[in-house]
Amino acid sequence: MREHWTRREAKARKKGAAVPLCIVAVWITAVLGGCGAPAAGGHALAGQVVPAAPPPAPAASVAPTETPAAQSLASRIADALDSLAARTPEPGAEELRAAFVSAGAEAGAVEVSIDTTPTGLEVDAMTGAVPIGESCVFGHVRDGAVTVTQLPVLANGLCFVGDQR
Repeated sequence: MREHWTRREAKARKKGAAVPLCIVAVWITAVLGGCGAPAAGGHALAGQVVPAAPPPAPAASVAPTETPAAQSLASRIADALDSLAARTPEPGAEELRAAFVSAGAEAGAVEVSIDTTPTGLEVDAMTGAVPIGESCVFGHVRDGAVTVTQLPVLANGLCFVGDQR
């Protein structure tokens, strides 16, 4: 056996070894190509394209019921939060809760977002909410700007995901 090869001979040996590798790669692709999920009620064959399942239908949106009581409370909360934001552009959780209560919300029903992150930093904005009927009145304060809106109450009767009371 020769130990030294010329450059041309070494190149020819590499090229010859590449052909069997290409054949193996094509064979694996052909065999594994049919490993997808079979079509509904049938069997998938190698190389057969199985159509994806149709996308789920969009969930029906549920509009909150804007009762006169909810509209009145939303208006009073907006006024209370405007007053709070004028004094304190970045209120804490207890200040926000107090504004909701002063507007007529039941103290035990008011939900307020956290005012400090798990790493100890102050949050950029505060949000509070209170359920009233089938609606939740949300109040949001960020840098002195106030937004109040109504959204549907969650299935568990709360406004926030997780208990923030």
